[in-house]
Amino acid sequence: MLKDNFRFLIVGAGRGGTSLLAGLLDYHPSLEVGFELFSVACLMGKGLPHQGSAMFDERVGAFMSACRDESRRYPGQLWGNKITTEQIFGLEDHNLANPEATIDILDTFFNRHLTIQSIIFVLRDGRACVNSKVQRTGQSMEAACRKWQFSVKCYKFFKMLHQNNVCIRFEDLLLDPKATLTSICSFLEIPYHEEMLQGVANRKMRPEYQNTKIDRSMARRADLPEEYLNMIRDDLRDCGYLT
Repeated sequence: MLKDNFRFLIVGAGRGGTSLLAGLLDYHPSLEVGFELFSVACLMGKGLPHQGSAMFDERVGAFMSACRDESRRYPGQLWGNKITTEQIFGLEDHNLANPEATIDILDTFFNRHLTIQSIIFVLRDGRACVNSKVQRTGQSMEAACRKWQFSVKCYKFFKMLHQNNVCIRFEDLLLDPKATLTSICSFLEIPYHEEMLQGVANRKMRPEYQNTKIDRSMARRADLPEEYLNMIRDDLRDCGYLT
């Protein structure tokens, strides 16, 4: 059997810039990127039976095995997958089902299972991310705020408790894509390639996400009703979006 080359994950909140980043990196000649492959079926358990006390291990094991198998289809390239923090949160089902034997899902998933994979985390201003979630999916603003807050929990975990990662801001990717992509390439130990900028038209992305150029308008600051701004104010400040 061919050796797998599953080497990285792109992680961020839904509506947080993961699709654009994945689309750009996928155009690098040395990289092949999956777009949320196996994450709903495995991490969120939609394609697996209820496992009870073995739920976490079964879901993560199925995800890792599927990713490794998929990576073998692309020999000679570094294979990665982009997933959302909402999909990672699906692993919390294990703790709901096993209140007497809860686990730290972030530490166990990233530090014990993804031991050789590099993590590329993309963070987006919560005000813009929350507004986008509400407008695109119709979810409540409170639910969107809580989902963004979990992405901040992941961001803080990577900054403080994980060794093999690089964290970027979606706004930096929009305003200075070459510098941002160069830093990611350096992290992955591959040369920068100008072709990545053409990834805005990547057909792996949803049609509504495809474009002819990077839309810098998405970097504009958004506003939230005061009630919801107060809900995420501390996290915005911790992430440097508020002084």
